[in-house]
Amino acid sequence: MLNYHLTTRHSKILVIMLHGFMGDHQAFDEAVNRMSEVDVVAIDLPGHGSSLRDDQEWTFDWIISEIKAIVDTLHYERVLMYGYSMGGRIALYYALNHHVDGLILESASPGLDNAARRAERRIIDAERGKRIRHDFDSFVTYWAALPLFETDKPLSDEAAAQLDAMRRRQHPAGLNKALTDYGTGSQPSVWHRLADYTQPVLLLTGTKDSKFEQLNSRMHRLLPCSRHIKLPAGHTIHVEHPEIFDTIVIEFIKEANHV
Repeated sequence: MLNYHLTTRHSKILVIMLHGFMGDHQAFDEAVNRMSEVDVVAIDLPGHGSSLRDDQEWTFDWIISEIKAIVDTLHYERVLMYGYSMGGRIALYYALNHHVDGLILESASPGLDNAARRAERRIIDAERGKRIRHDFDSFVTYWAALPLFETDKPLSDEAAAQLDAMRRRQHPAGLNKALTDYGTGSQPSVWHRLADYTQPVLLLTGTKDSKFEQLNSRMHRLLPCSRHIKLPAGHTIHVEHPEIFDTIVIEFIKEANHV
């Protein structure tokens, strides 16, 4: 089973939180503290944190079966799911295959809906995996400097240091396998299934993250019960504006649960 950390307030509502690439369950420590009226389970995705079992392929179907096993073990009346970036792709795939009462996606996508583009992305992911294996420290520096992570305002020294430390404590072999097994190029596209999904969905993107803003605008048009909120941020909204992010997420949880 995947490693997870459960924070309980004896609520009947569980929020599942899935981090992004090079993250782990501790990425949400501050958010979990603010979500004081619900129970939260933050999961280490395969290849991250302490979820390092590598004796099989980490397919999307296997990953969501592992998450479902955690949910079934915990026995909650209502379950909501949040996913950021890579975690958002998994959260969406999970929600399309298993019931959740609400879905929050930050800077996420339903995958690439073109086979040629998926093949191109697998090549990119393989090259990144090679860099991770051969010089992990330089890869972390390269990753942080990608235009994807351009911010609306500079992170505080403390926030930047915490983010860098989280990335550097990950295991290169696990990250390489994660890119190979469930990177964007390996993800089954689920664009064609969005119009049939009728549970509440909150889409969050940053205005400086134009690629994901456009993707989520398209998702919003397809998802019948969705709301798309654009915040003055880049790709990592929960890091750049934690107070605003948490307020929006908490309000959505209350609405989805009629609190």
